[in-house]
Amino acid sequence: SSGIYAEYGVQELKDYITKLGEERDVIQADIDEHSAVLRREGNVGMDGLLVDSEQFPRSDIDVVAVRTARQQVIRLTNDMRDMMGRIERALHKLHEVTPRRQNGGEGVRERPQPPTRPPFLRVHGVITDSPAHSSGLRDNDTICQIGSLHKDNFTNLGDVAEVVKLSVNKAVPVKLVRDGTPKTIALKPRPWQGRGVLGCNVVELNS
Repeated sequence: SSGIYAEYGVQELKDYITKLGEERDVIQADIDEHSAVLRREGNVGMDGLLVDSEQFPRSDIDVVAVRTARQQVIRLTNDMRDMMGRIERALHKLHEVTPRRQNGGEGVRERPQPPTRPPFLRVHGVITDSPAHSSGLRDNDTICQIGSLHKDNFTNLGDVAEVVKLSVNKAVPVKLVRDGTPKTIALKPRPWQGRGVLGCNVVELNS
């Protein structure tokens, strides 16, 4: 629930999200460090065998180091999942409070928001029959909002990656502009035969 953020103002939420982002980066660095051990030790990864054909511990790798690294990767991956959930909830709350604070309660009626927020991302490299293509995304679409993420709470492309990861096999609303016309589509990230879960790239629009 976003109730724990109820007393946060816009700036406090932005600061909190920045802090969570820094903690996320620390977790990712730890994951990368332990993953490097798995690559260095015969590239065994998370599933490679630790015994030889005679069922003895392999002599060509440090089995203890591999087991420790695997345990840490599992723990840190769970920590990362929790952290991304916290960031997503905080972004949702920021999305809720930002328009209300800016327009000042009753002012909402007198100054309604425009149909779309300003675009902040551009789509390119949409692959035919990919999840992005099937959902209706096309090259040169400009995205105004994806899920709870928009220009006012966007910090970097990592935010987009988090929203996408948290939306795998779910429909996430995307507000976009195509050839000057606002549109809303339901984007459904999912595994497919290509790389990633979208089959397209997004780049930040220069403001």
